[in-house]
Amino acid sequence: MTDIRAYLKNYGGPPLRLMEVCGTHTAQISRCGIAGMLSPAIRLISGPGCPVCVTVTAYIDRLVELSLEPGTTVLTFGDLLRVRGSRRSLNDARAAGGRVRMVYSPMDSLRIASAAKSGRFVFAAVGFETTAPVYAMLLEEAEQADIRNLRLLTSLKTMPPVIDWICKNQGGIDGFLAPGHVSVITGSRAFEPLSRKYGIPFVVSGFSGEQILASLYALVRRRGKAGVLNL
Repeated sequence: MTDIRAYLKNYGGPPLRLMEVCGTHTAQISRCGIAGMLSPAIRLISGPGCPVCVTVTAYIDRLVELSLEPGTTVLTFGDLLRVRGSRRSLNDARAAGGRVRMVYSPMDSLRIASAAKSGRFVFAAVGFETTAPVYAMLLEEAEQADIRNLRLLTSLKTMPPVIDWICKNQGGIDGFLAPGHVSVITGSRAFEPLSRKYGIPFVVSGFSGEQILASLYALVRRRGKAGVLNL
């Protein structure tokens, strides 16, 4: 790791713009001060890896509408409460009399819905590939328990089309730090068509500071070459 850190700090090649597309990577890079460990020629750019941050306005508007319907309660994670739609957020809707409850796990919605004697519950199911299996399990358990008053309003995204849009419309990215947990679901081959299409490297990375540094090192060493490396 000492050699890797020295290489990244002293890199003197062509300027590179490397993008991480996962919010957990972004947080860990900030927490560990990784940007300060790199040569000025290596610039890290944060991509749209947070599902809440890329949630469309129309989805928030629909949740707000549902929360204001008589007998309907919207269940959501806390980070979605303050995201504004076209006019208001779920917090605003709650202040206006809407029924909004925060949950810490999708499975909390099963307990809440099963304990209610009346009413309908709508869970705000946002996320990328990693959360889709959890929501599928939630629906399966709701069916097995014969819970009929729980619904999911989904806003699920997949990572490759997002990266494709960035490359097509923004460009100038020399390599991508791909999220390891997404690759557990999709396999690292999901990034291969994009790597070939744009001729840039992808490195699938874990989430510790050391893993991110090792992945950035691999990206720099593979600059200008297509391919996907799963670390």
